[in-house]
Amino acid sequence: MKQRACNIDSLKILCAFLVIFIHVYTPYREYIVPVARCAVPCFFIISGYFIFSEDQKVFSCHLYRGMKRTFQLFLWSSLLFAIVKILSAAFNDGDFSFLSWWALCKFICLNDNPFGYHLWYVGAYLYTLAIVWFFIRKNKLKWLYVVVPVLLLADLCLGKYSLVLWGREFPNILTRNFLCVGIPYFMIGTLIKHYKVRFLSYQRLRLLTLGGVILFSLTNVMENRLLTEADMNATRDHYISSTFLAISLFLYFLYFKQTKSNFISDLGEKDSLYVYIFHPLIIMIFPILREVMPMLWSDFYISYWIPLVILMASIVLSRILRAVHVIK
Repeated sequence: MKQRACNIDSLKILCAFLVIFIHVYTPYREYIVPVARCAVPCFFIISGYFIFSEDQKVFSCHLYRGMKRTFQLFLWSSLLFAIVKILSAAFNDGDFSFLSWWALCKFICLNDNPFGYHLWYVGAYLYTLAIVWFFIRKNKLKWLYVVVPVLLLADLCLGKYSLVLWGREFPNILTRNFLCVGIPYFMIGTLIKHYKVRFLSYQRLRLLTLGGVILFSLTNVMENRLLTEADMNATRDHYISSTFLAISLFLYFLYFKQTKSNFISDLGEKDSLYVYIFHPLIIMIFPILREVMPMLWSDFYISYWIPLVILMASIVLSRILRAVHVIK
């Protein structure tokens, strides 16, 4: 039986927690969100690392199995949030524009899921697996490595630095998709796996990557502050430092060599994916509860602890659904 990489399981639950910070308000949001932007790139790096194999047939099989599992996840998560959004529209504003042909086109072509804003990741991951699988079958994988810096640069030029370079913002769907996020970070993960022995043989890797995590966390915050003060902080996700932070964070946990499972790694193994999928449902419920208990809940809702509460509630929901065999 293959031993689990408990160190990376711990990183997965950390990344799921960072995603929650992106989607909720906290008093320290301006400091944590620029750092938290590395979470989704980390998820793609993790996937590329563990799916990659030097044997192209094995690599192809891993990709195909991943596509099957992701397609199932894509279907039921989209259906779940479609039901929630349709019911919400029916009982509130009656706006069903998310069912338009244009919304469907964006959904299919650029992973802009009209039912759940966070589900773009699932569609982007599915497309990424399919594209890498196609290039493997054609024996043209090297071309994906060639375009990695081009795609990362496109993410910056059309995204976070669009106001600086072009004086305008572009729709998020042009960069928040399989092209500008999924493929480049997945391929970075495969490169790290390819050179794993060389990376892990470097004795100062842990110190170097820890320094990278600290340095690039600070530079992410600095980029955010400089762009904000210049009134050029576009509403896209990734900064220049986000790529380097994601790589440093992954390599730090990879070198950590946690061989035994613990509470944190167990959460990462079993619940990190479902925390990502379910946490917007928990966020939707909180304002309803705040109306029931206006004073007490309002104070608590905007407190420093709300991301942790959402994390715990998402884990509890995940465990309940697993106990009744709704999820695995």
